[in-house]
Amino acid sequence: MKLDKFEVMFRTLLLRNFSNIILYVLLYVFLGTSYFSVSSWLYFHGFLITIYSILILVLDSYFYQKYRLNQSYREIFIRSVLWTFFVMVLSYVQVYQTALDVSLVVYFFQNFSNLYSDIPNFLYQWKLWQWLSLTFGYYLVFTKSVLDPKKDWIKLTVCILVFVFFRCGLDLSNQITNQNSNLPISNHRFKTNLESIVGKPNLFFVLLEGVPRKHLSKLKSRYIDYSQLNGSHFWVPMPHTSKSLFTWMTGVSQLTNSRMSINESFINSNLPKELELKHGYHTEMIYTQSLYFEGMEQFFPKIFNVVLDKSELQRRYGVNHSSFSWGMNDRVVNAAIKQISETKRNPIFLFLGLSQTHSPYFVSKTNSKGKWNSPYERYMESLSEEVEVLDSLISYLKENFSRETILILSADHGESFGEEGAHAHNYSLYNQETDVPFLIYFVKSGQVYIPKLGSSIHFKDTILNLLETGPRVMDKTVNTNFLKPNYQIDLVLKTWNSEIQKSWIANQKKYIYHSDKDLLLEMDYAEEKRTPIFDSKLKQKVLDHIYSEIR
Repeated sequence: MKLDKFEVMFRTLLLRNFSNIILYVLLYVFLGTSYFSVSSWLYFHGFLITIYSILILVLDSYFYQKYRLNQSYREIFIRSVLWTFFVMVLSYVQVYQTALDVSLVVYFFQNFSNLYSDIPNFLYQWKLWQWLSLTFGYYLVFTKSVLDPKKDWIKLTVCILVFVFFRCGLDLSNQITNQNSNLPISNHRFKTNLESIVGKPNLFFVLLEGVPRKHLSKLKSRYIDYSQLNGSHFWVPMPHTSKSLFTWMTGVSQLTNSRMSINESFINSNLPKELELKHGYHTEMIYTQSLYFEGMEQFFPKIFNVVLDKSELQRRYGVNHSSFSWGMNDRVVNAAIKQISETKRNPIFLFLGLSQTHSPYFVSKTNSKGKWNSPYERYMESLSEEVEVLDSLISYLKENFSRETILILSADHGESFGEEGAHAHNYSLYNQETDVPFLIYFVKSGQVYIPKLGSSIHFKDTILNLLETGPRVMDKTVNTNFLKPNYQIDLVLKTWNSEIQKSWIANQKKYIYHSDKDLLLEMDYAEEKRTPIFDSKLKQKVLDHIYSEIR
């Protein structure tokens, strides 16, 4: 008897709330890429997203039934909030093409004070079908319109077909594939090989935030023609800031961890420590973002003599330099560098980390037209301002430093703007997120060095090898010195906090494995010739090598 009563109640609820239920189900079922495969569908529909969807649907049905006879503003508010959170979470998975897991949820709540500023850019990436779904859901909540599946089956079928069209058809037509255009390679003077660095010059290592090589190569400055970067390739193993900074200083990628795994060996063996102990460098770090993020405060203050991050820069110079959620107006570094005193005895190693090109892409010029346009246009405007900051830095070094000073320029990772369906960074291993600029600029002579190939895992070895001019140079470091003519890259890459993509770069080839599709692609370094690998033996060989480096 109780079972019959429960069955009647369930059927009644299902029919009365049928319109909302079908909308929830459609969004859940069509979550993922437009390219359909069983493995891809299962990847995006993991345990957490499924439980979350069921929980939201149960709560929505409960409040619908509770206030069925007497609709109130409380019901409308609660169900609207439930619907909003449901669409937002599923859209996050959709936009950033990554599965939802517990670590990602914990990360979001721990760092919400920084992440909230990325919401406008996130909403900008929504497709038409997502906005229509959100609006239609609100309409159903406010009106309690009900489609009877028996009487209104034609209307129901049309609604489903319209949803499928907007969900799949527009995604396919709007999909951006590869934006790496064949830009002409500059004929201006630059060198690819460097045997050694004579004496002990100052080393200023400037790390841009989220700048791929292809975007910087579109710009020129008073001192450097960045189009010279075309034709070179320099990769980071994981497109995530804290992990990338750790790799630059230690030469270790730690692909198995989403956070830096710090122990005494890394505290004692890293680039600034070895420059200090072996070559007498005074080491400083100026970082216009906060170090109190993902444990960076536990590492960098221990390996540099002096560290200034956003909080200290705000305290000293905040009156004249504005800030935003992720960082500051990078012109603040001009004031900070003036406090560095050059001595005859100790050369300086300065790690200068910039922030303006981090989402939401800070633009300081109030009259800038690009500030309020698309994220990409605002990003390029922000990057243009960074070039101006670099020019100011070079001018100051030329005029005020007597010792030879070498400016080393690169980036922590790149940034996606729709290429291969990716946005921002972390979840794509294509070149727009992993192929960063790298050049060495001798301030006094203006000579530029750009390696043909390189990786941040070999930065530490390369710099130390260039400074070791005597018989102490070890033959094994030649293979990890990307400014030597016989350098060969062999690098495994992985997406941050996600298994969606893995990659291997070696022997003039780049492989990218899409875990969600069980698809392995082979391509050249420029990613122009992409070929799916169907040979099971070759596919297994590539995957075995990748997993041997990750596990």
